[in-house]
Amino acid sequence: MENHIIFLSYLIIFLFSNIGYGFLFTSMFYKDFKELNFGELGILGFFLIVLISISTSYFFAHNYIHNTILHFIGLISFIVYFFKSLKENKKQLKNLLLVFLVLLSGIYVFKNHDDFPYYHLTYALNLANNSFFIGTGALGHGFRTVSSLFYYHSTLYMPYIKFYLFHSGPFLILIYFNYIILSNLIKKFNSKKIDIVYYFSLLSFIFINVAFYRISEHGTDRTGQILIILSFIYFLEIFFIQKIYFEKEKFFCFLLVLIFLAASTKVLYIIYLILIPLVFLKSNFFKQFKIKKNIKLIVVLIFSFSLNLSVSFFSTGCLVYPEEKTCFSENVKWSVKKEEVRNMKIHYEWWAKAGGGPGYASEIKKEKYIKNFIWFENWIDRHFFNKVLDTLLGIIFISILTILLFFSKKRKKNIRNNFWLIYLIIGSIFLEWFLGHPSMRYGGYVLFALIIFLFTSRIIECFNVSLKKIYYSSICLIFLTLIIFNARNFSRLNLEIKQYGYNIIDSPFFFVKDVNYKVLNEYEKIKLYQTSEGQMCWATPTPCTNRDSLKIRKLNGFKTILQE
Repeated sequence: MENHIIFLSYLIIFLFSNIGYGFLFTSMFYKDFKELNFGELGILGFFLIVLISISTSYFFAHNYIHNTILHFIGLISFIVYFFKSLKENKKQLKNLLLVFLVLLSGIYVFKNHDDFPYYHLTYALNLANNSFFIGTGALGHGFRTVSSLFYYHSTLYMPYIKFYLFHSGPFLILIYFNYIILSNLIKKFNSKKIDIVYYFSLLSFIFINVAFYRISEHGTDRTGQILIILSFIYFLEIFFIQKIYFEKEKFFCFLLVLIFLAASTKVLYIIYLILIPLVFLKSNFFKQFKIKKNIKLIVVLIFSFSLNLSVSFFSTGCLVYPEEKTCFSENVKWSVKKEEVRNMKIHYEWWAKAGGGPGYASEIKKEKYIKNFIWFENWIDRHFFNKVLDTLLGIIFISILTILLFFSKKRKKNIRNNFWLIYLIIGSIFLEWFLGHPSMRYGGYVLFALIIFLFTSRIIECFNVSLKKIYYSSICLIFLTLIIFNARNFSRLNLEIKQYGYNIIDSPFFFVKDVNYKVLNEYEKIKLYQTSEGQMCWATPTPCTNRDSLKIRKLNGFKTILQE
């Protein structure tokens, strides 16, 4: 029982601390964000904590002292701002805690995904145990792909709980996502503004909770895709819905934060900045947007992206790994060799195009396999008729069910236009995804959902449906979604209890394997650890690797990991 109390207490502390930092974000960078709800503020706070985490990691380990101070400030901020609008915030607090309780089954995990023991856990634990190391890319391939989630998780290293909430970042984002969607649906219904955004939001709510129910499988990619789905909702608000300029500007600025935060989880999501020109094309938004008023926000967004590039550079010698043109192999000692960068870029594309996986690998050379659609047949067989088709059928089923529930023979005049512009943009992103990295992990889920849900929302908006029918159909879909979310998670937990012996009554903590390790290299009392027989590092002392021929030195006063 004690472990459960500690587990849940810290989870709630982090939930509120994020919102507290969201309030601080509004005070420092964009005061109009103060009108946002707790879910939106939670995402802003998540973004600010990531900035703080990356910035301080250059100088301090994210140990108990660092993290206690960090979240103490977040909690104090939450309390101060909470009492400024007590009546409204009490209502929001009740609703947030209700969402938290309804989704709680998702956070209990025994077995995490395969990359978790390889580098997700170790990366964040290294930040918690040590101040900044240059050249961490030498530790393994996983340490070369920077994600803001690792930096966020390193701030959750706290007394008693230690690293046992290093999987909770995606869960907190999921809570904020659901709170935002449900709050906006209620707000639109109460104001009788049932528009395309209402239906698209409802479809997105169903899809994310049904398809992304398993937190342990989120990794770094699904959180980014949740943020992209959410950013598209705000884009539609700006593009289609008639609002006063103040509201459009607020949505636009929040849209920017969402895209930059998504890109910090996986840099490829920066492509969604292509939505911004469409916003400026709509009406006279470009003429109305005041750069001087929003300069603080613009600067902090540029700074955040620069921070991510700097982390990548000091880890690998490349601004964007594995893009060879951004690497400085000849000029920095810790840089990954260009030949290895080139090979890894080919490998990632080969893997995304179903060239290899558990138990199989194409006999065709990787360089040849990825070109001229040689990969297409194998991709259809191994990837499309598995993850892609399953996801596609799920999206189509959700769309058909929603259409049937809202169906009406009466029609409204379709007033929407410029859809071709949006489909042109989505189509361009889809083409880039399909030709370059056609894996569902690399943005496929969100692309299929955008294409089909936008079309479905347009169809449903044309129905002349009574408010009563909208209310009962929406309630039905929301409750059904939450039942499925919990049913799938309870089924998963039951399987983990039977298969792995997960004693959830005794402890809520995920499984961590004890592995043998030794000191690989030592320099001025700084140690580099290596696991035995090529095992994954799990939660061994850090920095940890399963590679040979690495050494620790100091370059310009910074601890540096070099390949011999």
